[in-house]
Amino acid sequence: MRYTYYILMIFIVFACNDSKQVLLKANQMSQKIGNHFAPDRREAIYTTSFSMSSNGNLIVSGETSLPEAKLALFSSLEGLEIHLVDSLVLLPEQQMGDKIWGLVNLSVVNLRSHPKHSAELVSQAIMGTPVKILNQKNSWCQIQTPDKYIAWVDKAALNLRTKEQMMNWRNARRVVCLPHFQIAKDIKGQETITDIVAGSILEVKEERANYLLLNLPDERSIRLNKADCIDFDLWKSKEVKEPSILTQVAKEFMGRPYLWGGTSSKGVDCSGFVKSVYFMNGIIIARDASLQFLHGETISPEQGFEKLVEGDLVFFGRKAGDGKSQKVTHVGMYIKDGEFIHSSGRVKINSFDPEAENFSNYRTVSWLGGRKILNRLGEEGIVKVSEHPWY
Repeated sequence: MRYTYYILMIFIVFACNDSKQVLLKANQMSQKIGNHFAPDRREAIYTTSFSMSSNGNLIVSGETSLPEAKLALFSSLEGLEIHLVDSLVLLPEQQMGDKIWGLVNLSVVNLRSHPKHSAELVSQAIMGTPVKILNQKNSWCQIQTPDKYIAWVDKAALNLRTKEQMMNWRNARRVVCLPHFQIAKDIKGQETITDIVAGSILEVKEERANYLLLNLPDERSIRLNKADCIDFDLWKSKEVKEPSILTQVAKEFMGRPYLWGGTSSKGVDCSGFVKSVYFMNGIIIARDASLQFLHGETISPEQGFEKLVEGDLVFFGRKAGDGKSQKVTHVGMYIKDGEFIHSSGRVKINSFDPEAENFSNYRTVSWLGGRKILNRLGEEGIVKVSEHPWY
C-alpha cells in the first residue's frame, strides 16, 4: 500500500513539473507572437492566459483583434503536442451580430481609455469617420479608427452599420466639409441640426443651385453651401505636390487651444494637430507622437536641422542617458527657415534659430529628430485615404 502511495506521489510531481513546463513554453510563445503582431496595445488587442484542465488539456484564454495573431499562436502551440482548448475570443465576438461597423454621428466625439465618461480622453473622431466595433459594454463601444487606434466611445455617438451598409456608404456620393467650424441647419435653412468641423464626410442627398442637401450618418438632413464642401472622390485623389499646402492648412489652426486628446479643429493636442493637418490633405498618419515617431524616413539629430524640409514632422522629448531610455513627448511640423508649428498651450510657431524672436531653447535642446512623410506614402502608418479600404 505504501509502495503504491509513493508511486502515485512521484507521478503527481512529474505531472506538475510537466504542466509547469507546458505553461512556461506557451507563455513564451505567446509573448513572442504578441511582440510581433501587437507591439502596441493602442493599436491592437492581444491578451492571453493559459491553464491546464484536470484531464491534461491546455486551455488558451484571452482575446485579440488580430486573426493572424490567433492563427500564429495556435500553430506554434501545436508544437507542444498537447490537446488545445480554444477559449481565445476573436474580436468582434459573433454574439455582437452583423453591425460591427459604424460611422461617427456627432461633429466631434470623445474617445476614452475605459468605458466611462470619467476615463482619460485619449483621442477624438469627427463626423463621418468609419470605425470598426470590437466590443460592447453597457452603453459603450470599443472601437478602432482608421489609424488603428483603439478606444471606447459612448454608443450614442455612433450609427452602427452592417458590412453591406458600409459598402453602400462607400459607393454613395459624398463630400468633405471644409470650414473649421460652422452651424448646419435643416433643409429649409431654419432650424439648427448640428455643428460641423473640417474633415467631416457626409452623403449627398440632393444638389440645388447654390447648396447641397446632405444626410448625416443617422439620416438627419442638413443643407450646406456648395462652396463649403469638396467632392470626396476629388478630395481623396488630390496629391500634395507642394508641401507649402501643408503649411497653409497648419497655419489655419493658429491660436487654436491645446486640448489633451484633441484631433479636431475645435482643439488639438500636439500629435492630433499634425494628424489633422495631414488628414485634411488626404493622408492618415498614426495617432500619438510616439507612434508617429516609428514611421517615415528618419532624420537624426546628428544630421542637423538643415536636413529638415517643409512638411517634415519634428519630435521632442527625453534623450537617452543616465540609465534612462529615449522618450518621445511632443511633435510639431517643420515649416522652413528654422521654424516649426506645433500645439503647445495653443497652436503657434517657434524657431530652432537662436537669433530668432520666437526661438525656443527648451524645444531645441530636447529635439529627437525628424520624420519625412510625403516620400513614404503607402508604408505602414502612412496611408492615403484613397487607398484605405474603410473609405
